[in-house]
Amino acid sequence: METVRVRKQGNALVVTLPNKYGVQEGQEFYISHEANGSFVLISKIKDFFANVKPGEFIDDDDDISRNLTPRGGELDD
Repeated sequence: METVRVRKQGNALVVTLPNKYGVQEGQEFYISHEANGSFVLISKIKDFFANVKPGEFIDDDDDISRNLTPRGGELDD
């Protein structure tokens, strides 16, 4: 496990990620601060389902998704 150091840049604190992790400049992440003090970064994906094939996320036991009738507004913020 590696360690990184927090540094101040203007009014923000910055953690530098090594290049070996393949993070691109401008890449966005969701961040959460866990109860145990750790930080979790989750890469933000624009559209997770953009290249999905029909039925790809439905398995044989998934009756709910096969029989779901949307009512509208399920994805509203």
